Amino acid sequence: MKEKLDILLVNVGGTKKTVYQDLSKTFSAVDPPFWVALTAGYLRKNGFNVDILDSGGLNLDEKETADKIIEKDPQYVGVVVYSQQANICTPIMVGVRKVCREIKRKDPERKIIISGWHPSALPKRTLEEEDCDFVIEGEGFYTLKGLLQGDNYEKIPGLWWMENGETCNTKRPENVKDLTTELSDVAWDLLPFNKGIYRTFNWLALNDMKTRTKCASLQTSLGCPYHCSFCAIHATFSERRVRYWKPEWALNQIDILVKEYGIKHINFNDEIFTLNPKHYLPIAEGLIKRDYDLNICAFARVDSIRQEHLPILKKAGINWFKLGIESSSEKIRKNVTKGRFTRDDVRKVVQYTKDVGISLCANFMFGLPGETYETMQETLDLAIELNPEFPSFFATMAIPGSDLYLKAKEKGIRLPDDEDGPGWSGYSQQGYEFLPYTTEKLNAEDVLAFRDYAFDTYFRNPRYLKDMEEKFGKEAKEHLKAMANIRLKRRILGD
Repeated sequence: MKEKLDILLVNVGGTKKTVYQDLSKTFSAVDPPFWVALTAGYLRKNGFNVDILDSGGLNLDEKETADKIIEKDPQYVGVVVYSQQANICTPIMVGVRKVCREIKRKDPERKIIISGWHPSALPKRTLEEEDCDFVIEGEGFYTLKGLLQGDNYEKIPGLWWMENGETCNTKRPENVKDLTTELSDVAWDLLPFNKGIYRTFNWLALNDMKTRTKCASLQTSLGCPYHCSFCAIHATFSERRVRYWKPEWALNQIDILVKEYGIKHINFNDEIFTLNPKHYLPIAEGLIKRDYDLNICAFARVDSIRQEHLPILKKAGINWFKLGIESSSEKIRKNVTKGRFTRDDVRKVVQYTKDVGISLCANFMFGLPGETYETMQETLDLAIELNPEFPSFFATMAIPGSDLYLKAKEKGIRLPDDEDGPGWSGYSQQGYEFLPYTTEKLNAEDVLAFRDYAFDTYFRNPRYLKDMEEKFGKEAKEHLKAMANIRLKRRILGD
């Protein structure tokens, strides 16, 4: 007889068609849920019987997900609302709501816990609006441990629950201090790598589409010291600093991924991997010694890249930076406290990376506070001038948990989660219901129309396509052309 599961951790993911429209067929990523596996590893290490259902990866609908959960019969269902970044996890709540309702419809007594970035930003609202028994505020490790070992609710930090129709909660828990010791285990073995369901970002695999499913994501640090007002990461961590796993731990995780699962593409999801040389250089040196021939992407800031370290990072297999440029305007970046670098600093850093052969997935945002048509055009012009291998064009969102969200609520700026708004699906960049932030001079329709125009302009540029063919081959060029041919429908633009 099998031992009863203490908890089944569920990665719902987004409703792919809702979040990505037709891009979901081939072009979007399907990311192995690192945070879910990390949570499972922590709980298992502490003696609990844990399993994972990657409903999002397996593309299960709410009925299939509920059936699987009831079949596994756990004491608790832990729905984890995480994505590659805090800023893109809110649309997952569309699927979370459907799954929780279906579980409760089929099994009303089943205990459901919701944790993650979005619930940490809006714990009270999540508890009151969703069909769940508990909501977790914060990282969740200590809170889940307290629940599973049967502690009195009032002694469990970070817990929200209902009692006699009233909302109850305890203070936020402390964050994990020693990541390497306390979060030493990642339950990779509970993820369905063998089903070939995961696929990395299409741009990360442009040089080798055939191995795109041999992918994983990994964090080697948690947190961020910066104050970008459009970012929601601090809703979970409630502090502005970085904690690190030891480089040996990161290298050990990579050893497991390569040797046991044949991983070729790795996405370092650290908020800023290039922040601390004492951390990233030992990882790079360890990768060079191992000679795994990996294809790795790491997040970077313009003001965190050190030219002298770029050859080492490239030799280690870090072939891509996800670089946050955001806007060509220093004034607009200042409005959202995004660095103090100049346009010339951006040009220099981009040239440094090109010189060593590191490709760029460069982030650009339209519709930041203070934006006009002229400044948006300047940003697009800068993107075309820099010619990154893959620009990510975003329309600004005031995401739950961000400072911009609080300011928008204070000023009465229209948001997706207003009573007359489309709801959480309105936070999906590629979604039909997407509703961007409104600036002083531009409404949401203006910003979204320009963002989609920028996408078409860039990816249909003959010079760009020729460069990509020369760098990555004809297959990559045809893939990019096919992606550009998919037209996203937008409700607010009258589609």
